[in-house]
Amino acid sequence: MHKKKYFILVIPMLVPYLAFFAIDGSLVSAAASAQNTTAGKEVQTKYTFIEKWGSFGTGPGQFNRPHDVTFDSSGNVYVTDRDNNRVQKFTPNGTFIKTWGSKGSKDGQFSIPYSLAIDKSDNIYVADRENSRIQKFDNNGNFIAKYGTDGKGDGQFHRPEDVRIEPHTGDICVTDTYNNRIERFDKNFTFITKWGSKGSANGQFQLPHAIGFDSKGNVYVDELERPGVQVFDSDGKFLRKWGSVGTADGQFSLPQEHLWIDSKDHLYLVDGAPNPRIQIFDPNGNVLGEVGSPCKMSTGEGCVDPDGPGPLSLGDGQFSKPEHVAINSEGKMYVVDRGNHRIQVFAPSNGTTEKIE
Repeated sequence: MHKKKYFILVIPMLVPYLAFFAIDGSLVSAAASAQNTTAGKEVQTKYTFIEKWGSFGTGPGQFNRPHDVTFDSSGNVYVTDRDNNRVQKFTPNGTFIKTWGSKGSKDGQFSIPYSLAIDKSDNIYVADRENSRIQKFDNNGNFIAKYGTDGKGDGQFHRPEDVRIEPHTGDICVTDTYNNRIERFDKNFTFITKWGSKGSANGQFQLPHAIGFDSKGNVYVDELERPGVQVFDSDGKFLRKWGSVGTADGQFSLPQEHLWIDSKDHLYLVDGAPNPRIQIFDPNGNVLGEVGSPCKMSTGEGCVDPDGPGPLSLGDGQFSKPEHVAINSEGKMYVVDRGNHRIQVFAPSNGTTEKIE
């Protein structure tokens, strides 16, 4: 691995904020300070590209539009290989372990496996979108159960796109995307509640796409056709929202992609394909940083090509249609670089989050 040079520029502002800009040939990370929910101002750890794996194809370790990534208790990495209709399992550094699944509607088959979640027993739940169901497997890919049929009733789905597990209760939430609602189940997949309808008011949705939980059990939802995030309590009561369309810090391109919430309640949200980056927020929606190329691929404006002559979208730390992001137990960031059919991995540039009083 070639070592890269870094330059850090600190610009003091007249208002009580700090902005750190870390410029690397493979990574541009802008950390804008924000008012934390506790005392002081918080500046998010910057990330540096460390490795990548995957290429287009149908062989072991290859992908055709990979979609989601997550981890089991041993740190193994699972990826939904969407258009190959399978799940692949890797070591933390990308060494292929095994794969399962094929196209179809039988148990263990998929029709567009979208997102996946893993419970404390390392059982794996896969949102099988076009089959309008959630499938459950053990961590070796053996089929255990399936939940849901196509429809609008409680426990039914219409093209669900995300599944997540609340870490304290084990409850399971599903974005029932094309019914414009969220459904919540207990760990046995018994229906608990639902909320949402189609619309633009608070608590309504325009195709809910991604979901996550903070340490208080609050539920964060982003949507394909509306920028930003809506936040709810565990019963689905609307709490707050933020976001608007644009390319500035804290703005989003449509369609929006997926999100992840780490142990510090930092929110990582994948911007849309026209502005391929990961934005990082505190729980109130203040920008803490970003990872990825801010350049305009169509014109080259603002682009730095770390690997010589193009294509720019293939540079280390640059993305083409990024889809999902996840943070492992070591704090490393895994990004599904869907358009490049690969996984990219980033590590924090400094060990801990800084507090600026």
